Amino acid sequence: MPRYDLAAMTRRAMPGMRKRSIVLRDIDPPGTLATNLFRAVYNPVVQAWAAGAERIIAAYSATVSEMTTDAPADVRAEIDGAAEQINRLVLLLTPEVRDWALRTEQWYRVKWRGAVLSATGVDLETMIGAGDVRASLETSIEWNVALVKDVSDVTRQKISNAVFDGLRNRTPAREVASTIRDSVGMSRKRATRIASDQLNKLTSALAEERRREAGIDTWISGHSRKAHPRLNHQARDGNEYTDETAPQDLPGRLLMCCRSQAVVTFDD
Repeated sequence: MPRYDLAAMTRRAMPGMRKRSIVLRDIDPPGTLATNLFRAVYNPVVQAWAAGAERIIAAYSATVSEMTTDAPADVRAEIDGAAEQINRLVLLLTPEVRDWALRTEQWYRVKWRGAVLSATGVDLETMIGAGDVRASLETSIEWNVALVKDVSDVTRQKISNAVFDGLRNRTPAREVASTIRDSVGMSRKRATRIASDQLNKLTSALAEERRREAGIDTWISGHSRKAHPRLNHQARDGNEYTDETAPQDLPGRLLMCCRSQAVVTFDD
């Protein structure tokens, strides 16, 4: 159920208006919010693996040169030690994730209030708060904590594969070192993409909640403008939908997906 009826409030604020609908301006989150998430949450894990990788490379180099019975276990101990340290770090990063989510919600709320005020003359300052969208915030927080752990786990697996394939094949240390460092680099790039996608997902969820709490069930789809968009999503660009006619894959649900733009409609 809507918390307030923005269309009715607009009629009262603009009694002489004869429009059938008003399109609220697009709210496009700045890339700095994604950068902030990466720096505060994902990059510490990537940097920890980068540091651990150098210790693992040193252990591998010693192992290849000696190849004693216990040598592979020594490399495994370095990998396990790095993973244990990073797992502890992941637990400490949850407050950072929460802080980012709350700051992003506050940014979006200000932009939503401004978009509504400029288009309708209705000021929502005292009517909306972070508590209204708690479910979206908690979902984003838990999702990011899981993703940070996944970034760490995938990095560990790639490093382990490089090390033990190297030991099995007697691969020179410099080649394994290059593969390990590349694995960390790929994790850094993946984490950057994840941070950008998570910003899009959170702001899309906030857009949906803010729209519905205002009693708005009409919206315009806008595709992401990325280099290789989904063709069916690109075809929807500028199309108007209601919650009843909406496609199954709503804006912001898929990886690096579209956004929606709310439309306030009025009864004739």
